[in-house]
Amino acid sequence: NLTRLQRLGLSMNSFSNKIPTVISSFTELEELYLDNNKLEGAIPASFNNLVSLKRLELQSNKLTCKFPELGSLNKFSFLDASNNAISSKIPWVFPSSLVQISMRNNSLEGTIIPESFRTLGYLQVINISHDRLSGSIPSLLYDLLSLQQLTLSFNQFSSVQAPASLGTQSELIAIDLSNNELRGFLPSFMALMPRLSALSLENNKFTGMIPTQYAFKAVIPGLGISPLTRLLLGGNYLFGPIPDPL
Repeated sequence: NLTRLQRLGLSMNSFSNKIPTVISSFTELEELYLDNNKLEGAIPASFNNLVSLKRLELQSNKLTCKFPELGSLNKFSFLDASNNAISSKIPWVFPSSLVQISMRNNSLEGTIIPESFRTLGYLQVINISHDRLSGSIPSLLYDLLSLQQLTLSFNQFSSVQAPASLGTQSELIAIDLSNNELRGFLPSFMALMPRLSALSLENNKFTGMIPTQYAFKAVIPGLGISPLTRLLLGGNYLFGPIPDPL
């Protein structure tokens, strides 16, 4: 009978079994907190009925199976489903209103489909680390005009696609691609990102020399360009001289 319920918080208890599908009938619900319990099974596909939902926190449970597509929730802005056992691919459809997504420490597989993120004009934070994603990191992620933080560490990515804009239009402040299987030369286009100040590419399989662009961005960034204050390149196969500006 809770037809006007807007916020339901059941965090940090010992609730178990599956998520009750009756929650899907709370059409006025804006915030749902089920994190830090012992819930298991699938996330109900009927959550698409929560047309007013803005925030969903499911982290630190035992949820498995495929993550449902929530593309119909046009007010949805925050998702945290970290620290579960979700083993499907990344959802193909996200709501265009999404601001932050965190699905770290699951068992997500497959590649990142660029179309999944193309319409996300408000997205600021992506954290899909400690999963099993593979393939190439699509260039689209560097051209999302609102994206500020990109964390894809501890996966199985093998390459990085360079954007057509060479990163000059990016709003990214922090990029963490550490602990993957990335090969080839260090992506020099990242030194052209005007706001980037933290870059972690350690523990991959990069080879070659450190691009001089990295050194100039760290020491002499230029007018209106944020300097690199954190640059982690350890655990690769780099060689040659360290650039003089460093």
